[in-house]
Amino acid sequence: MNTAPAGDGAQPGEVYVTVADSGAVFPAVIEDERWNGFARPRFSRAAAEAVVAWLTDCHGAIAAAFDGEAVAITETAADRAERIEPGADGRYPIGAGAWEWELTTPAADVAAEQTLLAGAYRLAPEAGEVLVKINATGSDPGFPAQVDPVSGWSRSGTPRFRPDVAVVVVAWLNACGRQYPGATVAYWEDSTIMLLDPLAAIQDGYMPTQVVLEADGRYAIGADFEWERAKS
Repeated sequence: MNTAPAGDGAQPGEVYVTVADSGAVFPAVIEDERWNGFARPRFSRAAAEAVVAWLTDCHGAIAAAFDGEAVAITETAADRAERIEPGADGRYPIGAGAWEWELTTPAADVAAEQTLLAGAYRLAPEAGEVLVKINATGSDPGFPAQVDPVSGWSRSGTPRFRPDVAVVVVAWLNACGRQYPGATVAYWEDSTIMLLDPLAAIQDGYMPTQVVLEADGRYAIGADFEWERAKS
């Protein structure tokens, strides 16, 4: 499982990155252009300090420390050293264009999400709502939603969920992501839902999709998901 990100979470314009299979997560801004499909992050000073601490604690092949304002990284086996100075924006491009940084989500509270999902079948449609679902596992719950007339790829129209249902939809997406690596996952940034497609994330310019709370108090989640109407 991913460990908690450094600091208090991503700042505006930041996403979360991890080195493949490391379990460590850090907020960063990323360049539009990928390196062999991997992100090229630039870290704030606080996040760079967390990266240095992680390298020091967990990566025996690399030694890292701050040397004044620069980050000094030494590959011990190759006896190769690098100094990474902060850019004009004060950020550090640690491993950018050299390490396998991937976009990821902050650590999820799996137990809390499982509790939400356990009650998903008790969600009932209110006036003007229908039940919608994605047939991902064969035993997926239906979620009450209003349906927009513009459907995208959906067979039921783009569903619009009230906040108490949107929380469960996010938990369900993450459960599917744990079961099916490569599936779209989600996380919260304040009141905004961030949708992350790991397969699309290797493309230049990709950023997670932001789903904001709209004026009617609902979230329109997954315009390009294959939602279908579920039986009541």
